[in-house]
Amino acid sequence: MQSTKPLAPSRRQFALSGLALGASALTAARGALAADAPAASTAPAQSSGPIVLHGVSPRLTVHTIDTFHGMAATGLRIDFSRFDGEAYVPVRSFTINANGRADEPLLIDDSYRAGRYELLLHVDEYFAAKGAKLPRPAFLSKLPVRFQITNVAERIHLPIQFGPWSYTYSRGS
Repeated sequence: MQSTKPLAPSRRQFALSGLALGASALTAARGALAADAPAASTAPAQSSGPIVLHGVSPRLTVHTIDTFHGMAATGLRIDFSRFDGEAYVPVRSFTINANGRADEPLLIDDSYRAGRYELLLHVDEYFAAKGAKLPRPAFLSKLPVRFQITNVAERIHLPIQFGPWSYTYSRGS
């Protein structure tokens, strides 16, 4: 006696045929895209450049994060200086607020000029004030962050992350 049930493919056969069908569709799609696309470049990806906010004054801002405690570096003292051709001359000192930022832009409007600048972060004092249990003497004490402004139409934001043994900063916008 023969069964009247139609023969169903095994789960394995079904999965394999689904994969084969999907792979052939991807191959066809890639071929169509490759035919329409310009030749691939081996150069690294480049952004369009820093942000220029039309109608908003260019400015220099800073944001500090304490990676040891995992929080904004509230209370960190920073000395801000400008290079005059021979030495860094103090512009002002400020303390980081509860959001990890200066209360106002460091440079804005007429004060925002091309030149070389330095932020000096007093992390030894900061960690002592926080009561951090660290070896003495501290590995890092005062952290210099040096940078330059070349285009006064561009906004510059400096995100700075630091801990007792390392720090990093980058140019943001």
